[in-house]
Amino acid sequence: MHIGQQLSDFSDRRLALEAQLGVEHIATGPTLVPGLADEKGRWKRADLEAFRDRFNLHGLALEVLSLETDSLFRSMAMHQPDTDQRLAVALDNIRTAASTGIPCLKYRFHPIGVLRTHVTPGRGGLQYKSFDFTRYDESKHDAEALFRYDEQVNDVADLRISVDKAWEVLERFLKAAVPVAEEVDIKLAIHPQDPPMPPDADLNVHHVLGSFDALQRFLDLYPSPVNGLNFCQGTVAEMCENPATEVLDAIRRFGAQRKIFMVHFRNIRGGYLNFQEVLPDEGDVDMLAAIRAYREVGYDGMLCPDHVPHSDSDPDGERQFSFALGYIRGLIQVANT
Repeated sequence: MHIGQQLSDFSDRRLALEAQLGVEHIATGPTLVPGLADEKGRWKRADLEAFRDRFNLHGLALEVLSLETDSLFRSMAMHQPDTDQRLAVALDNIRTAASTGIPCLKYRFHPIGVLRTHVTPGRGGLQYKSFDFTRYDESKHDAEALFRYDEQVNDVADLRISVDKAWEVLERFLKAAVPVAEEVDIKLAIHPQDPPMPPDADLNVHHVLGSFDALQRFLDLYPSPVNGLNFCQGTVAEMCENPATEVLDAIRRFGAQRKIFMVHFRNIRGGYLNFQEVLPDEGDVDMLAAIRAYREVGYDGMLCPDHVPHSDSDPDGERQFSFALGYIRGLIQVANT
């Protein structure tokens, strides 16, 4: 295992800082880099190679890229006329990433983005983004009261995706993408639904990947060594009535299948339908026990901090992420002794 970082700042100053903090591997998205894709969204191989080499100059390996799929999945669900073109672009990007030596692509099915309902005050004035399903009002997707992690999601008021349609879309994508990924030897890692919602809730849009059994169903749709999980430990904890024990069960369940391709190593306080995103040392999951569970199942990929709390004294989160990185590095060292 090694610590990784998800970056949107590619300045020399920031890359040098990450290397100084002990980061070895990077995950990021080409959509964050102007000009890296053409007007149709296809990644340019030469530019992607130059982007990869920029990290190498700082001793960092570009290990995971984000494959943009939210708009593709919305298009597939709504049978829009550009669906085949969007899918062809995604498949081309899988091939291009593999040709530049990228070992893994992460993606997700979050048609309305990642939502939070309020902020909970934390230690020293930290602000914990929080979710309480009793406060959730689907009619207010675009209201200021809801916090988004995805600014790209727009015009969702008329979007409708049933449970059956969601599974149909996911299966269609897997049948198209997994054979391509197998051919070029690159892993595809899907992120679970964040936040998980009740499967029987009266929702306009169902994400469906909000339980252990749903994740297993997804993996079983197209069994393949390249079909696996961006195992967001925080989101997995959000699925649990008792995250302290159930997260460790999930690590062992999916890790034993060799289906954990990347880990978002974060913690929460609370559980299913009511939680706060906190720093790794103050949540309900024993993070050292989690590290040991990853070692137990032979996981050898990156552990990335994710969704750190907001601080007015650290508006870009740089110091919060630095704390999390140091904490993860220390846990790995203790687990290896």
